[in-house]
Parts: sequence; structure tokens; C-alpha cells
Amino acid sequence: MNICTIIARNYLAQARVLAHSFKQVHPDGNCTVLVIDDPAGYIDPTAERFELVTIHDIGLPDVERMAASYDVMELSTAVKPWLLRHLLQRPGVDSVMYLDPDIKIFDSLREIEERALEHNVVLTPHFTDPLPRDNRKPSEEDILVAGTYNLGFIALGASKTAEELLDWWSERLEQHCINDPERGWFVDQRWIDLAPGLWPGIDVLRDTSFNIAYWNLATRQLEIDGDGYRVDGAPLHFFHFSGFDPRHPEQLSKHQDRVEISRDPALARICAEYTENLLRNGFEETRRWPYGWNEMANGARLDAAARRVHRDAVEAGEFSDSVFTENGAKRFVAFLREPAGSDRTEVPVNRYARAVWDARPDFRRIFPDIHGENGAEFVRWLDATAYDTGIVAEFLPHAPRHPSPPREPAPRVHVEPGINVVGYLSSSRGVGEAARQMLAALEDGGVPTATINTPAAPDEIPKALEGLRNADYPYDTNLICVNADMLPAVAAGLGSRFFDFRHSVGLWFWEVTSFPEQWQPSFDHLDEVWVASEHISEALRPLSPVPVRTVRVPVTPAEPKRLSRAEMGLPKGFCFLFVFDYRSVFKRKNPLGIVEAFRQAFPPGTGPSLVLKSVCSDEFPDQREALAAAVADRPDIHLIEEKVPVEVKDAMIASCDCYVSLHRSEGLGLTMAEAMYFGRPVIATAYSGNLDFMTGDNSCLVPYKTIEIGDDAPPYPAHGEWAEPDLEYAARMMQKVYEDPDLAAKLGRRGAADIRRTHSLAASCELIEARVAEVRRERLIERLLHPSVAPERPYAPPSGRDDLERLLEIGVAPHLSGTGGAGDFSKRAYRRLLRPYAAYQQRVNATTTQSLDELRAMLIEALEMEAKVDAKLAATNQQLRKLAEEVSRDRES
Repeated sequence: MNICTIIARNYLAQARVLAHSFKQVHPDGNCTVLVIDDPAGYIDPTAERFELVTIHDIGLPDVERMAASYDVMELSTAVKPWLLRHLLQRPGVDSVMYLDPDIKIFDSLREIEERALEHNVVLTPHFTDPLPRDNRKPSEEDILVAGTYNLGFIALGASKTAEELLDWWSERLEQHCINDPERGWFVDQRWIDLAPGLWPGIDVLRDTSFNIAYWNLATRQLEIDGDGYRVDGAPLHFFHFSGFDPRHPEQLSKHQDRVEISRDPALARICAEYTENLLRNGFEETRRWPYGWNEMANGARLDAAARRVHRDAVEAGEFSDSVFTENGAKRFVAFLREPAGSDRTEVPVNRYARAVWDARPDFRRIFPDIHGENGAEFVRWLDATAYDTGIVAEFLPHAPRHPSPPREPAPRVHVEPGINVVGYLSSSRGVGEAARQMLAALEDGGVPTATINTPAAPDEIPKALEGLRNADYPYDTNLICVNADMLPAVAAGLGSRFFDFRHSVGLWFWEVTSFPEQWQPSFDHLDEVWVASEHISEALRPLSPVPVRTVRVPVTPAEPKRLSRAEMGLPKGFCFLFVFDYRSVFKRKNPLGIVEAFRQAFPPGTGPSLVLKSVCSDEFPDQREALAAAVADRPDIHLIEEKVPVEVKDAMIASCDCYVSLHRSEGLGLTMAEAMYFGRPVIATAYSGNLDFMTGDNSCLVPYKTIEIGDDAPPYPAHGEWAEPDLEYAARMMQKVYEDPDLAAKLGRRGAADIRRTHSLAASCELIEARVAEVRRERLIERLLHPSVAPERPYAPPSGRDDLERLLEIGVAPHLSGTGGAGDFSKRAYRRLLRPYAAYQQRVNATTTQSLDELRAMLIEALEMEAKVDAKLAATNQQLRKLAEEVSRDRES
């Protein structure tokens, strides 16, 4: 039996699970995996349970042309007929079936093989019973767009019919395997809708135990059958986990909202098992591998718009060079920058900008017309919002700004290149340690720095920061290592002069996906926000009016103090350890979960011990009592509550045998990173910030389900979500690490090597210096482009009225015919004013609520001055009426 699948290299974990499940059912079968980007240096074919072939092995007519024209999904589906033909042409192969890599096989596929030999081609429809008309996804209308048959599966028998179908299919997919539902295209699937009419003998497999997935689960019954599963009473043959993400195992697929895992025990178990399979097969590491066809030879990114231009140009015979050569890349960038069509206005919309406009309905709503001066405005807007919208700014034409009236330059102070670091530099709290680590990275890299140590207590801040002089912060960049909740108090203590003529960055930590609305004004003090993990970035980016970037906070604890276990209060023998601060929210840190997992793993007196090292328990007596009660009958679980110096805490982490964190969410997970730095194996929840440095290869990751936070974990929002780790799985990991010292040592070595490489002082400083240098270039360009406008203006936090006026301007400015000057603002103002995403609507709602009193005052003032105002005031009133209508609609909805 022969099966095959197609992946980009970052989908290796899924392919491994497919191959392993196939071999368990068909040990003598052959599984072939086509890797569409270069596997060298990433995948060792001799170590895998499948045969690896590359995109150059299957007879594609022009690999680099297709790789440039198609994105990763389009290319993965376009090459399918070539792979199937390649395998069917092998001696002795009489049938082959394709399976998507996110499929897991549970029972024999022999029936499919027999059907392929009899009927030549076997397909499965998306569903065999009508879907409920309940306005949920997917609907039958969605399937009409996607296609009748799911091409995550197809089987072919060696025959003339199969040859004809593959020839016909490959001819169409070579240039028209496009994901563009608006135009009726959905990669390879829509083409196969035509196949049964062209080859009437095609077999449509209606058995509901094959290719079960989110699109048909609502009409099929999945049940547990011992170690396996049954569907509608028959053994499950294979399950298609399309759209499933093991980082969110509570969600069956990102493409649907009809089926809820929590309401179906069989579905919950099969998804938990698949999560474990993926994590064990390196999902956290492989998903970060870059796509090999993502950039041209000159390093420029190929986004969807550029690929669209390339595909159309090749089809029209206007471009033929490979963009994966230096000369071809240079020529293609020039081609993208040429005017679109015959539009040769003074500031043309070039090919790239036109393709962006064509591909983005949301952009077309903002700019319905891009001819003439409207086109110039559109290009300026694209350039200003490139970072937020993902546009490749270097492909845009140069768009001159609207002329600005002369104005007096703002008075300024002299600043030198360097970084002023503000933070809790003498505090033992995690955010204080982060500030110290960032400072150490800068000093290690020779970056000029000045330091300002602020207290953590709000009432102590004014006095501590009183009397600061310009000489105390002489540099052009501010790095304020203070979280959003405390930033307003620290900013007030620093004073407005601290921010004048400087680029101000906040280093923020936050642990959950919902960000408190009351902290939104903290963004107004900053030009950008740096965060320590992608988990935090994902929470902040949708609502931030300034750029949010992930940086590497160094993890370089000092050499631990040489102390005996007795001196540290640690027990003899194998010791699990967890270190936490009660002030960091007891429920989030979840020490009770660790206790329960330890109790499940080890009966009393069976060998290992557990130590819970904490601080500030006296401030939380109820929680401290709950923890004490949970361990009262277990003398092998130790609570150490006294405060110890940092070097002693580090020595404890370095001396334990395994570090455990069954957290519900972490912004970074500093103690886990420190344990890895010291070569300790780590067991941790496979969720949140720790996944930036923890993988299935360097630690033991525990699967989880997502739960509501609840109202007993302030400051986190009650209706937000975080993880509930699988304690039974954690218990098994504890047993495994305890019983297998070789595994523990291997994890420790790998973890130490990884964290010391990725989170070193040098690695962090390199990223920081690169970003600061980029900011300085941007500011220099702004000064050159706008000599009459001072981009480095004095700092003034916007009032509610100012903010409301800006939001009003966003709502109407893109629809004007080039009058007025959105181009008169600096790039930073543009990003704040014209951000086109949902953050805009959230900001409108929040600002409207906060500004009702000011709005009433504006209306009264407008009425009193009605006789004196000119046409400009009339336009302003019109804007206000539009806002009132929007507020009314929002309230009604």
C-alpha cells in the first residue's frame, strides 16, 4: 500500500504523526512525504519513518516560477498531481492515495485501495447529510465556495483514467491553483468538482467513517471504542484535523464554530491524543521553521500581492526571470514599482499597490477610488501603515507629501545616541530582573546607557524621581521597563521633559489574551511597546495604537552560590521544585495543580519530594492556608516561604532535579528559563510565553484545555481565558523524568544549549541595537522629507477630546478627494490616525464613553458660536453627527 502527503518543512510534526499512524496500521506500507521547500539542515530523512522527496524530484515544469507565484498553501496543493503521477509511474505501484498531513489513521485503508483499483479514482464529499441551517460555520454556502469534494484525500489506481485526470488537473494547477474565493477559486478543490462529469466512473466514497472532520461532525456520531473510536457504529478509519492547533486544543478548528469539544467526550479525547502526538513529534520547534520560498534572492518578502503580480506577469509573458536569483529579484522589484496599467499620474499607483488594493476588500472600503490624487493618498497611507498591515513598503512608489505651511521649529534639547533605562532596578520582582537583564545586555554590547531606578510602590515614585535633570537622561531613546498599570504613575514622576525629543519604548509583560481596557491610556506615553514573547504580542497588537515588537529578554543568571542542600533547606534525594510570588496571582501560578499532579504521580514515601518556594505568603493568608491544607498529609511536599537573596534562589533552582510549572498563563516564564539555563529538566504547561523558548525537544510540555479565568483572579478579566493543564499527563511526566535519568539529563543539556544561545546578552543586544538603529533612520528620513515639520516634538499625552477628534478624522479622511493633509502628519501620527483594523472600532467605543462630557461641551460651544463659524465648522458638525449615529448604532447592537 502506498500513501503520500505534501508539507512545507514547518509541518513536519503533522507528517510524522500521519506516517506513524499509517505504519501502525499498515507496517509493510510505504509513506512518501513531499517537502516543497528545502529540507536540508532541518529534516534528516534517515531518521524519519517515511520516504522524503523534494519538489525538484517530481517533474515540475518550472519549480521557481510556481514557488514565486503561489503562497505556501497554493503551492502545496498545486503540486499534488505531479506527486501522484511520480509515484504511479514507479515499477510495481498499482495504486496510491494522497492524505493531508493533518490526518491521523486509526484503521485499515484496504477498502480504499480496492476501490481505487476497481474505479481508478476515489473521492470523498465534504458531507453526506444536509448541514443544520443555524448560521454557524461551516455552512453549506461555505462548502459551495470550497468545493464538493475534500481534497485532503484522493486515491488513484494505475489506469488510463488516472493518467488523463492527472494530465488535465496538472495543466490547470500549473497557473490556476489560486486561493481567491471572491473570484470563485479555491486552490485544487474546485477543479475536481468537474472531474466526475468528465470521467463518469469516479467512485464517491460515502462511508462516514472515512475523512471525518469539522465540516461533517455535526452529522456524524463519534464514539469511544476501547482504545479506538467508532463513527456511526463503524470503526473510524481516519480523522482529518484540518485547522486544529495544539496550542488551542479546546478548539477543533479555526475554520468552524459549530462543534464544541467540551461537549463531546470522544472528540475531547481524540483531540487531546492528537495534541500529545504533535507535541511529542516536535511541533513547537518545527512550527517556527521559516518557509523556504518566502523571500526573493535579495531578501525582499514575497507577500500575496507581489505573488499575484508575478503570476499575472508570467501568464501575460511580461516577466520570465527567477526571483530567486539576484538579477531576477532586482528586475522584479523594479517591475513591481512600475505604474499600474496606463495610469501615469503625477504620483502613480504602481503594480504592487494596485495588487494590494485588488486583494484587500477592507482597503477598498477605506479607499473606494485610487485614481489621481486619491491614489497618491492611498500610497501614502500604505507606506505609513506598512508595519501594522503587513505591506512590503519597499515595493511602493515614492509618494511626495502634501506641502505643509511653514512653522517654527519646536525648541529642543541636545540628545546623544544611547538608551535611558528606567525600571525597578533594585527590586527582586520579575519585572525588575527583566530590567536588569536588558541593562546588562546593553552594557555588554557597549551601548551608552543611563539608568533611573524607580520604586515599585506608587506612593514612593514622586519623591524618588523628584529633581531629575536632563543630564540624568542624556540619550535619544527611552526604555521604560514598567508595566502598563504602573506606567502613568512613573511617567508623571519622570515629567514631560523626559519624553521630549526622544523615542520612548515600554517593556511590558502581560499574561493573558485579554488586555484591561482601563490600561489603554498607557499606550499614549510611548512610541512603541516591546514584549518578551509572542504570546504577549498577540494580546496587545490588535488594540495597540503604536507598534508592538517581540524582543529577547536575556536569561543570564549569575553563577549560583555554592551551598549544600541543607543550607538551602532542600531535602535530600530527587527533588521537584517550583518558585513563585503570591503577588503574581496565586491562581495563575497554580501551585495547587503541581501538588495534585505530584500526589497522582507518587504515593507517600515512594522516593522523590516536591518543594514549593514562595514569597509574600503573609499578604495572602487565605491562599496560603489553602496550599498548606493541600500538603498537610504529605511530609514529602515542602513549603519554603522565607525570603532569600537572589543568589540563594538561583542556587535552589540550579540544585533541583526537575523544575515544574503548571501555570495557567505566563508572559515569559523567567524561572523556567533560568532552570533551563542551569541545565535542569523542566515540566511545564504548553501554553503562553514559555513556548518562545520551550519545545518538545528541550522540555516536557503538558497539554491543556482553555477555561474562563473567573472573577477570583484580579487584575485579569473574569471573562478572559487561560490554560487548565492536564494534571494526569503532568503526573506521568513527573514519573518519567524521575525514572529515566538519561532522559532528564538529555533534556537538561538541550534546554541549556537552547536558552544560552537564544537568550544570551549578545543575542538580545543585537536585536535591540538593530531596532534602535532602524528608528534613528526613520527619524532622519522624516526630517529630510519634512524639513518644515518637527517630527521630534515635545511630549504631550493626548486628552480625551484630542483622541476623539483623531478618531473622527480617521472615519472620514480616507474618503475625501485628496483635500486636507493626512500626509501632513509624521509616520507615527499616520499609524495612530489611520489604523484600519478592529482596534479602531474598540478605540472609538472606549474613547466615546470617556469623552461624553467633553462632547457635550463641544456641542454647546458650537451652538453658541453658530453665527460666527465658517464652512469648516459646518464640516466639523457633520462629522459629529456621523459619530452620534455610530454611537447610537453601537448601543442598539
